[in-house]
Amino acid sequence: MAIDPVALLGPDGAIARKLPGYEVRQEQIQMAEVVARAIESGTHLMVEAGTGVGKSFGYLAPAILAVTELGKKVVVSTRTINLQEQLIGKDLPFLRSVLPQEFDAVLVKGRSNYVSLRRLESAAARAGSTAGSEEAKQLEELRGWSAGTEDGSLSDLSFRPIETVWESVQSDSGNCLKQSCPRYRQCFFFKASRRSHKADILRGR
Repeated sequence: MAIDPVALLGPDGAIARKLPGYEVRQEQIQMAEVVARAIESGTHLMVEAGTGVGKSFGYLAPAILAVTELGKKVVVSTRTINLQEQLIGKDLPFLRSVLPQEFDAVLVKGRSNYVSLRRLESAAARAGSTAGSEEAKQLEELRGWSAGTEDGSLSDLSFRPIETVWESVQSDSGNCLKQSCPRYRQCFFFKASRRSHKADILRGR
């Protein structure tokens, strides 16, 4: 079965049926078609497209069709986490709403973006001797935040911690106890990792 992005992006496609006044972009369709061929053939492809072409849908459409029609798993890597969150919070939910087939997508961030609950507890305990310092205050803020956050990553914080503070609490493979860690079941990094194994589309950095 060949991937046909026109079925999603074309004038009679799923998006056009969902959105009255939908504007078909031929450059976007052309991009999606070459991306689809690259996915099917397993070849490398470099695409340059101007502003307004709709590049995100140009690669997401064939990626989603590869998942729903060919049973593939797709990894989409972007330069910034902000762009990842925009795509997973806006574009992918919209595309999911217009397709009859279901697919799962998760945002995958580098390990250092996640807080380690065990390291946070240790750092906060050590900071007791410097109570009142900016570092100690931030560690207390991080402890309060960690009790309520679902994500456990830097992008979910309302402030930017001092670099040395975050370095002392971030998830780190060199300090990881894995299943031996008393906070393993609550670990944000491993929970994200388990979600990624089940997903069809992974957005990573």
